[in-house]
Amino acid sequence: MLAIKETKTSTDKNMNISDLQQKWNNRNILVVGSGATGLSCARFLSEHGFSFKIIDSRSNITDINNQFEIIGGDFKQDDFTAADILVVSPGVSVKHPYIQSAIKQGKEVIGDVEIFCRLANKPIVAITGSNGKTTVTTLVSEILSAQNLNVKTGGNIGVPCLELLGDDEPDCYVLELSSFQLETTSSLNAFVSVVLNLTEDHMDRYESFAEYVEAKKIILRQAKNIVVNTDDSLVNEICEKVSANKITFAIDTNAYFTITRQAGTEWVVHKHKPLFDLSGIKIIGLHNKLNILAALSLCSLFDIDLVRAQQVINEFKGLPHRSQVVNSEHGVKWVNDSKATNIGATVAALAGFANESLFLILGGQAKGQNFSELLPALNKNIKKIVIYGEDRTKIFNELKGKTEVAIEQVQTLSDAVASINPLTAKDDVVLFSPACASFDQFENYMQRGDFFTKIVSENMGRVKS
Repeated sequence: MLAIKETKTSTDKNMNISDLQQKWNNRNILVVGSGATGLSCARFLSEHGFSFKIIDSRSNITDINNQFEIIGGDFKQDDFTAADILVVSPGVSVKHPYIQSAIKQGKEVIGDVEIFCRLANKPIVAITGSNGKTTVTTLVSEILSAQNLNVKTGGNIGVPCLELLGDDEPDCYVLELSSFQLETTSSLNAFVSVVLNLTEDHMDRYESFAEYVEAKKIILRQAKNIVVNTDDSLVNEICEKVSANKITFAIDTNAYFTITRQAGTEWVVHKHKPLFDLSGIKIIGLHNKLNILAALSLCSLFDIDLVRAQQVINEFKGLPHRSQVVNSEHGVKWVNDSKATNIGATVAALAGFANESLFLILGGQAKGQNFSELLPALNKNIKKIVIYGEDRTKIFNELKGKTEVAIEQVQTLSDAVASINPLTAKDDVVLFSPACASFDQFENYMQRGDFFTKIVSENMGRVKS
């Protein structure tokens, strides 16, 4: 068994639904946005007898289950003026003038996570970061479940927060939280929180990187314990100012959890004591080893059985679209990392293949990022970079002439695969880690990753032998 310190695993009693009903009695509630989160808020409010209105800026929007009436089209000032409480979906920016006006008037502007936090009465493991959130959240959930704990997992992954609430609460909640969700959250008070890493993302929504970091920092407020990635200097800096019990992780340092090499084998080490070797893991890349350390750090507060934890880690095959090997015919590994929607994610993926002969595919919607920040990661092991999609010229211009790596522009992802395919040789790796959003040519990163997998398979008959 492994425990860092004795610490209680329950929270003080929050309000219950009756308290909330009394507080919001005769208040006008406006749900802003009708995506998955907005509709989960509507179902929650309806189930508990609250009166509310739903609006969405998209025209002709409807609830496919016909449960609720949704007012679609351009927002109207009158709807916001009439509301006492705004429940804002994460896809809607709180910078909208009507929402800013409501904030200045002292109205409640909250999200589903805030409502959840007011009502949940069991420990919350809260996870955010620019990259790796879903992998770490899934690992933590599986490790704790293997300890015979009743765990409910949701937030920015799978199930919206409010759908986790019920008459029978679990032993703990594990939540993945985005910066958008954190913007409207003030009552988190997590049992343990982590900011995994910080790199530029969503620069099309935030005025600066500093503003994005401020949103991420909300997860640390009033946390009883925090997990700190000391390899990330900015994370380390913001965590130094937090007065909470700290558990640290990093590669080859004096952190609580590290990875060291002994007799040619990598080991997870806790306070200089080897715990177990990593020879059996199925996930690839340095970033995934850091994800393992982060998950162990979070779980250690629950006094975990290491044998069970190691079994979970060894059996974990990773998640689709995250450094996922989708084809290895002819000795060439084609890696689908479509979830890499920002530069930091691509830098992390490249670090995991630093010793491989590599081709890199980038492209999509750049989201206001400056791709010169990718340059330090473009090592000599990269044979060629192919850039496709809407912002290919912008990305090309920010890289061209600043690296010795050959760079080519093409229009589509199919074109990128077709361009690289004849150039590959045995032991090469083709890494599709786009560092961009997918919405120029695909509905989401999942569809993009599935399409990449499909066209790679179709091109295998034309591999240069």
